[in-house]
Amino acid sequence: MNYYALANGIIGGICLGFGILFLFFGLRRKNNKRPYLLFALFALAYAGTLFLGIRYHTATSVEEYVRLVRWDDVPINLAFIALIWYVAEYTKVRPRIFLWGLTILFVVLAITQIIRGNLLYEEILGLDALIMPWGERLAYLEATDSIWSNLETGAWLTALFFMVYACIRQYLRGERTVALILSIGVLWFVAAIGTELLARAGIIPLFFYGEFGFLGFALALSLQMSNEVIKTEEDLAQYRVNLEGLVKERTADLEATQEKLLHQTREQATIEERGRLARDLHDEVTQTIYSATLISEALPAVWERNPDEGRRNLTKLRQLVRGALAEMRTLLFELRPEQLAMADLETLVRQLSDAFTGRTRIPVAIQVGGTGQPPSDVKTAFYRIAQEAFNNISKHAGAQTVTVFLQQRPDRVILTIKDDGLGFDPGSVSGEHMGITIMRERAESIQANIDINSQSRQGASITVTWPKAG
Repeated sequence: MNYYALANGIIGGICLGFGILFLFFGLRRKNNKRPYLLFALFALAYAGTLFLGIRYHTATSVEEYVRLVRWDDVPINLAFIALIWYVAEYTKVRPRIFLWGLTILFVVLAITQIIRGNLLYEEILGLDALIMPWGERLAYLEATDSIWSNLETGAWLTALFFMVYACIRQYLRGERTVALILSIGVLWFVAAIGTELLARAGIIPLFFYGEFGFLGFALALSLQMSNEVIKTEEDLAQYRVNLEGLVKERTADLEATQEKLLHQTREQATIEERGRLARDLHDEVTQTIYSATLISEALPAVWERNPDEGRRNLTKLRQLVRGALAEMRTLLFELRPEQLAMADLETLVRQLSDAFTGRTRIPVAIQVGGTGQPPSDVKTAFYRIAQEAFNNISKHAGAQTVTVFLQQRPDRVILTIKDDGLGFDPGSVSGEHMGITIMRERAESIQANIDINSQSRQGASITVTWPKAG
């Protein structure tokens, strides 16, 4: 049974797997790629050395052995290059001039060995074999080392001393756990190389320990790298949890801020609405009450002097009081929109008429027919349209009388407001100035039809029909 070859094959396969795995990790990472790529290169080069070792230990001729060893020098020196740079990254000990000088030396040794395959040997004596206790035959070359072989051994020992130095520096810096993990690989390598040197000197039985020299590095550092990957995943998981918590916290803050802004907006809207109502009270209700007060104070004297004029002033006073009362009710509806939805449409139209008469002294004739109440949204829309129509008449029409026709059923409402004022040309007057656009939008919101008819000097009429015909 070829146990030695089997052991080398298993270890080589493990190193090959680690090399591919950490090469994938290194290529996938966005930051801190170099340690993963260097370790992957080291593991792949070490796997190549082990697989070539299986080949040349089963060689049957000197030529075959020398040819295979010639190419084995490439992955060995490549493994040393990757290892010293990895240790420099691992320990953060980076004497760059020393590292580049040692790297160039390893490259020169590898290239020289490729060019001249027997450069490492001063004299080749022949091919011999070591018979293992279980009967496995391992070929090796009987030869004397050349100066190039001694130079290569010196480069390996120099790299070894650098790794020992880096471990000590890292340990003294306080990073004891990671320094001890690297020290396991270094001590394993020292033991393997030292044992092989003792075997070659004849002090202990001959055995090929060197192939296993990198094994300590491969196992110890792969465990450390795996631990870093796991730790990174744990950090990412914890970061994700923290991020989710932060998002929830920020979402809660945003919701609280939004609620605060909404509350401030409502308060501002309330303040603005109060200001508008105060202006309306001053501009309309106050003026109406003031006029009523003047008439009531002068009424007794006027009545004694001219009863007919007193009756006319009394009628005028009645209109002013009814108008002021209607204006107050309108303002109350603005403050409490739900009261507007509860009132019946006839009452709302009469209230607007009284308020209009109180402001303008223009009489309004109202004709109402039908029974039943339409939906609240329809009722509100008709109220707003009538309100806008009366405002337009008071500002622009110069009318003497106004007539209102209201026909209502639960499923149909027709409202017509006519005046005998100056009239206008609907095609030449901007809708925005006459409030026409506002009335059309309100009618459209309840699927109602609105017709506006007017001619110059012949008054105007607005008819709203709900729902639309057809």
